[in-house]
Amino acid sequence: MKILVTGSYHSGKSTMIRSLTKGKSISIDKQDTTVALDYGLVNIEDLRIHLFGTPGLKHFKVLRQVLSKGADGVLFLVDSQDKNSDVEAKIIWGEVQEFLPGVPITVAANKQDLPNAREVSRIRKDLDIPPDVYIVPTSAKTGQNVEKALRVLLLVAVQKELNLLKIMQKHDGEVKGIHSLMSDLGMEMGAIRQHLNWLELRGYVEVDWRTFIYWLTPAIKKVIEQPKLILKEFSVHEDSIKEV
Repeated sequence: MKILVTGSYHSGKSTMIRSLTKGKSISIDKQDTTVALDYGLVNIEDLRIHLFGTPGLKHFKVLRQVLSKGADGVLFLVDSQDKNSDVEAKIIWGEVQEFLPGVPITVAANKQDLPNAREVSRIRKDLDIPPDVYIVPTSAKTGQNVEKALRVLLLVAVQKELNLLKIMQKHDGEVKGIHSLMSDLGMEMGAIRQHLNWLELRGYVEVDWRTFIYWLTPAIKKVIEQPKLILKEFSVHEDSIKEV
């Protein structure tokens, strides 16, 4: 899966990726400012998650658009302490809606370790964040809730595909199961091929086009049965995540 980590300048994107990867990330920067991208790879419940961090300066819009292509989710960082950064945050939020319409977003209310950091409810109001978008208070510097924020986003992304995955489960490993799936979904071969290729690229399935068989990967089978396993020890009531 590809996750875009974006937000305003100095909101903590590079530090977030370093924290999530335990320091095993790549950053192309100049004088501690990202000028190209940050990249890291993490494993969550056997799902391989590719993290792509964007530069935050306003004039890097084209690069943010390039990095956003194919993203399955967006971890959007907000500087909880610096209200002056909200103007830039709103601009980049608008870019996300433009580049990735309909893609799941989770907000990380970052820098909660600093004095005068705003609460989640204040950030939601200041940035006009919709009530169905989860906000998790984080500190990339201390590691507070960074994994939780990513796991909440992954849960939303998987739940978006859950109905389709449950239909696919019926024909998992079945000879000519792709044909059966076409019938169930009322889709033509071209559309099915495109969708299965998309799922295979993300590690959800393996496909043999010679026999028209597909197999859901063990990791995704586990998630289908119990999607909230993604939250691990961070489990909270779903309604409360939006206000935590």
